[in-house]
Amino acid sequence: MVREQPKAPLASEDIREVLELLKGLQYPGLAPGARSLPGLAEGLSELLPVMVYKEGRSSLWAVLLGGTGTGKSSIFNALCGAQISASGVERPKTSGSVGFVHEDEDIAQGFPFPFIEPVLIPLEELRGPISGTRGTFQAVRHSAQELKNLVLVDTPDVDSIEPFNRLTAEKFSYLADVIVFVTSQEKYADEAPYQLLKRETARGKTCFLIVNKVSEDITPDEVSRTLSLQEVTSESLTLALIPYIPGDPSGSLADQKSLKDLKRFLIEKINSDKGPSPLSRNRDINRLRAAGNLKELDRLFLLEQKAAEEWKGRLGDLSSKASRELISLEERRFASESREYIKTQIRAFFDRYDLLARPRRFVSDLVLFPLRMIGVVKNRVSGSREEILERMKKKGSTSPVRETIEKLNREVLTDLSPFDEDAPLHRAMRQEGIKLEQREIEGLIMQQHEMLLSWLEDAFSRLSKGLTGSRKWGIYTTSMLWGVMVLALETVVGGGFTVLDAIFGSALAPFITKGAVELFATQEIKKITRELASRYREGLLAIVEEQRRRYADCVDSLAPGPEAVKAVQRLQERLFLKGLENG
Repeated sequence: MVREQPKAPLASEDIREVLELLKGLQYPGLAPGARSLPGLAEGLSELLPVMVYKEGRSSLWAVLLGGTGTGKSSIFNALCGAQISASGVERPKTSGSVGFVHEDEDIAQGFPFPFIEPVLIPLEELRGPISGTRGTFQAVRHSAQELKNLVLVDTPDVDSIEPFNRLTAEKFSYLADVIVFVTSQEKYADEAPYQLLKRETARGKTCFLIVNKVSEDITPDEVSRTLSLQEVTSESLTLALIPYIPGDPSGSLADQKSLKDLKRFLIEKINSDKGPSPLSRNRDINRLRAAGNLKELDRLFLLEQKAAEEWKGRLGDLSSKASRELISLEERRFASESREYIKTQIRAFFDRYDLLARPRRFVSDLVLFPLRMIGVVKNRVSGSREEILERMKKKGSTSPVRETIEKLNREVLTDLSPFDEDAPLHRAMRQEGIKLEQREIEGLIMQQHEMLLSWLEDAFSRLSKGLTGSRKWGIYTTSMLWGVMVLALETVVGGGFTVLDAIFGSALAPFITKGAVELFATQEIKKITRELASRYREGLLAIVEEQRRRYADCVDSLAPGPEAVKAVQRLQERLFLKGLENG
């Protein structure tokens, strides 16, 4: 495989946009594989800052990992050539991470783990071996030139009962260019600690496995067989066995050939220009890993976008069906609720020009009074705006709208809710404020009534002002016919007169001329009624649309937007290495 120089080192500004995206990751959970998005985002949120930190430095990091009581700290001290990390029979000895770094190395600048604070300690000020403390990286600074550009780290136990210790060891494995995994004869067959080693060898990272405190009967072949059972091949790492040394092994360990070889390897790699170093190898591994994860993130984002659009299409179908059903239920009730206001406004309009209005009503009231007294004919209702609104509220049942919305909600939650109860959209659809409650439905209906009345007032006002002088004169001269027209119109639009009122008015029907009928009834009333019907229908559908919009907003607020996809794709391009296959 041909290798060329990679692009310039990754910088903080390169990843800032994607980190912000991952920090507030939103997704509906509709696409296959969407469950992996949180883990993918978490992994990238950790990996990208590590890459920026590592690519801005030339030091090789060798991190010692291992279980409790394996002698890890003693081996760390042997590599350092000094008693830096506390060791002994008391368990555990390492409570936090301990480092050995050159004095020219600035490890604190841009350190990628906010929950771990680097603390620099000059070697000459060290008063004895340190155990480390929770939440800190205690790095002892030295001046040894042969170890310049090498950072040695002793970590807490990977099998610690303390979760934070395990987390710390895990995070430092991300910084490692070389992993020195320390186990012992008692522990090397344990499965749990090998999971980390298995992961890092699979990624191609340079790994050493040191089996410490072994007896003479343990052979490398036996250890290799145990490794194979853990799905770790001996070819993927360098294996070393260190015999049991009684007493304090610190001084004797430094003389062990395997440790001398390891230290020589590390020193050669930081000072040699021949061949790829573990540092550049790890950089390539991290870039390929990040690029692969970003590619998967991009794929899932696009799938979520597509699934969200399809989901909204199905939501629209359910909403359209609910709208049709609601209009079917409301068509008849529309007429009975709306004609009363039309009657009142038209009577006021004609009364303005009807010279015989009062005499005619006096006759009408005189004839109908006995019938109203015995309850055959109802009294006229008041035509004030407030009273009409109140009557509309009492007469206008909210049941059809409420039942329609409730049915729509049931169908949406049954047909469109993700099967995975942990999916963000599953939770979002059931949040308070998404489902229209009865009080909200009633409020929206009254709001629509208010809008209709306001429109009618404007419509009749424009109609009145639009009459010409000659037309007004015509109305005055046919005032009796207009009075009869009011009676007929009240009957047609369901006004204050009952059927008996219509019979009374029909006595004068022969006097109605064709021109008088055409003047208003056949033109203006039909036009106003059609417009009112349309507006009322739109008002009802607006309530269904409001419920649809709330569900649509749920998925829109969660679905990755175009900018999120572009940000991920831009970083993918930035990470691409020339001549290095993304396999």
